[in-house]
Amino acid sequence: MPELLTSWDPKWKRRYNSPPDNLIDGFYSPALIRSHQYDRAVGFFSSSLLAAISPALDTFVSNGGTMRLITSPANLSDEDLEAMGKGELFKAKLQDDLQSEIYRSIPSAVQLDRLKLLTWMVASGRLEIRIALREHADHYSLFHEKIGVFTDLAGNWMSFSGSPNETVGGACKHSESFPLHRSWASEDQKAYAEEERDRINDVWNEQIDGVKTWTVNEWIEDPMQLSFGVREPKVQYSVKKQFRRTFLPPIEEADVLVNLPFERISLVPRLPEKLELHDYQRNAVNKWLVAGGRGIFAMATGTGKTITALAGATQASLHAATNHRPLLILVIVPLIDLVHQWRKNAEWFGFRPVVCHGNLNKAEQDALKAAFSAVRSAHAQRSEMVITTAGSLTPLGRSNPSDHFLQRQLARHNGSLLVIGDEMHSLGTQDRIDALPKAPSFTLGLSATPKRYGDEEGTAALLRYFGDPVVTIDIKDAIYTYKTLVEYDYYPIRIDLTFDEAGEYRKLSARIAAAYAGNDLQTAEKLIRFRNRLKQHAINKLSRLRELMRSGLKDQTHQIIYVAEGRHPESDLGQLDQVEQLLRNEFDMKVARYYGETSSDQREALQQSLARGDIQALLAMKCLDEGVDIPSVRVGIITASTQNPRQFVQRRGRLLRRDPNSPKSHAVIYDFIVLPPLTNGVNLESEKTLIGAELSRSAELADAARNREVLFDIREWAYHYQLDPEKYTWMELSGQEPMQEWIP
Repeated sequence: MPELLTSWDPKWKRRYNSPPDNLIDGFYSPALIRSHQYDRAVGFFSSSLLAAISPALDTFVSNGGTMRLITSPANLSDEDLEAMGKGELFKAKLQDDLQSEIYRSIPSAVQLDRLKLLTWMVASGRLEIRIALREHADHYSLFHEKIGVFTDLAGNWMSFSGSPNETVGGACKHSESFPLHRSWASEDQKAYAEEERDRINDVWNEQIDGVKTWTVNEWIEDPMQLSFGVREPKVQYSVKKQFRRTFLPPIEEADVLVNLPFERISLVPRLPEKLELHDYQRNAVNKWLVAGGRGIFAMATGTGKTITALAGATQASLHAATNHRPLLILVIVPLIDLVHQWRKNAEWFGFRPVVCHGNLNKAEQDALKAAFSAVRSAHAQRSEMVITTAGSLTPLGRSNPSDHFLQRQLARHNGSLLVIGDEMHSLGTQDRIDALPKAPSFTLGLSATPKRYGDEEGTAALLRYFGDPVVTIDIKDAIYTYKTLVEYDYYPIRIDLTFDEAGEYRKLSARIAAAYAGNDLQTAEKLIRFRNRLKQHAINKLSRLRELMRSGLKDQTHQIIYVAEGRHPESDLGQLDQVEQLLRNEFDMKVARYYGETSSDQREALQQSLARGDIQALLAMKCLDEGVDIPSVRVGIITASTQNPRQFVQRRGRLLRRDPNSPKSHAVIYDFIVLPPLTNGVNLESEKTLIGAELSRSAELADAARNREVLFDIREWAYHYQLDPEKYTWMELSGQEPMQEWIP
């Protein structure tokens, strides 16, 4: 872990004089590699100084460091400024002067490499530059103040002021001197350091009458990229995170409110008075804090991941506020429904979340800009939260991130940032990983299923970004230890293919085997998808559903029935249509569709209708797989499911949530298991793999049920197809390695 400003040995000097002091090796470089932020107000600035102190600059940036620079234009004199007057022509001249200086630069090979890093810092918002000028009635003059502030992660800072400009000449060639004031050294030094820090903040925020500033990053970014190119810091990503450890306060201090009133509204959140965190939630937050605000909550559905994450975000906000560093919290969720759930919970904690999804209108864009603007000051006690969907965060196709409204705001943010990925497994595609903010201050991933099914690279990328799991709570813990979920009965229902379906199934299996034999993997995968559709839409599913309804389910309420997507490959009939017609026409049941085309308002109304019993069942495809809370549900019928463990784990979690308004003793899950015919006592290997995966899913669901004895039926089906768990280890019938749990 890199040292802090307070741990430098030999001790920082009270005054630096050049000569004899080497300001680069003895001051700038050691200060930079120990800092998280560098603020500089200076009369003249040259990029050659930052180039000279690399690789300290690489380390500074890799550690999450950000820099703010206030300077005067290098090529304009007071006489030039007085002649130029004020207005848009002056602004255009200022922009032209900056761009011309960049285009005229002819750096050496070493300088070019380091200027590429500066270009990356500008483009990513890690270096924000403002031009400052003294304002008069009809013209401007040069800004000559010289203040620098280095701040570390523990909130220590030191300031210097006086002689040197931010140039190589100022640091090396000329005779320069300045005093150094450290916030931790003594009360007198802290008072000086605080005054200088406040001064630079006031100039930055244009709170000084007679000083005008212009943010110039947009003016210089393209010229810098064209002239110098871009490179990222050379220190590896894993090093970027190692320094963030143990500075966050423990959860026991979460009720301490740092309050900056604004119209009687706190700008820093706190734990709600009526919130009682479970011990496992408190333990999860503390472990995340000890890990430096980095890691994953691998917690079963229903264990309160959202509330636990908000408790952690509250502590991060408190830490930032006590160190006068505003915090931006970016929450990324997979579905729009979850945006609104997060907003409701966040407001309970005192956050003022701004939501961002879909095409933003002018008012929504202004609200988002205001949230980012509010955390730009480095001296404020406040937190801002932005809640968005993964799709809204990710630029489409190969579009330029700078053309993406939210990405553009994130690129300009140079302060503390906490990224929370809810259902983080949904962020594992390459486009979405690329869209995540680079090197945030803190990261928190949430998921009952952190592993991405069939995607080891995506899983590894998410672990690199969010960190390792700091807590793991599986479904059995949630049901039987912490009792946050209700117990359930599980009934696997065998579905046999019809004669015609069985014949088609065998033909497809033979063609799949031939494709594999010929190493034609593309054809094999296409045929497997076709065979899966045949299985998903098996006709006998309707017959068994009819039998279930006749057995008494037709009179019950609070049901969810999961149906297959798409249509039958032969009849072209959709299972959703068939199930809806069967329940309405044959049993006069009150049912409603809940699928992709259902609007957010309609979904909310349907959930309430189901809870009241106005409708008996929701017919769903995938929209009830992740994050949606419908605790009133008591019966689940899974007529179709993929082999992706995440899907059936999430579906089970929807059914087991406790209902505070109408407590339920347990839930019931009926699971349709489609099995192919056994021809001449032998099945092809590709069929055995499919059967094993289907039975593995069923065994996983049975293992945590209160009627766990159904595992014996599943084993009998396995042996019927000559699948020996000792030989086919991928069946996972032992129940020793639950699929939904993260196994470190």
